[in-house]
Amino acid sequence: MIFRAGMRLVVVHNQVMMRIERYLRVPENATEAGGILIGCYRGPHIEITECSEPLRRDRRAQLRFDRDDPGHQGLAKRRWTESGRTHTFVGEWHTHPGFSSTPSGIDLKTWREVTRNNLAGSSVFLIRGGDGWWAGLGAGRILTRMSIVPPDDE
Repeated sequence: MIFRAGMRLVVVHNQVMMRIERYLRVPENATEAGGILIGCYRGPHIEITECSEPLRRDRRAQLRFDRDDPGHQGLAKRRWTESGRTHTFVGEWHTHPGFSSTPSGIDLKTWREVTRNNLAGSSVFLIRGGDGWWAGLGAGRILTRMSIVPPDDE
């Protein structure tokens, strides 16, 4: 899937989308799920190649997900090293199973903090809700909602 914010593109590999979507199915859909997005910066664009999934120390509830397990950061560090410093943390994702994909006030506040602390570049934020995808791109102190680029039918 490809998302667009102005002239900037975010390409998300299919296996990442499928991993996230599995958390909307029974029995995983009883609580929110989430993780980090790993990928690389390609000029102004971002390619997302992998995501972490909920880990043991994360807190999952019906209307909340808290990423508390250090395994997410460990994964990002491993990919950074293994890739020769090209693949890194580029954002985060979570689900709103059975609910709107619209971000909550808590989501927006958290994302502003993540964006301010991401010195590598822009941050991508994905929510998969019962009504579809919500995607945002954070740069500096600005969060821009992205649109889905329709696939070519050729």
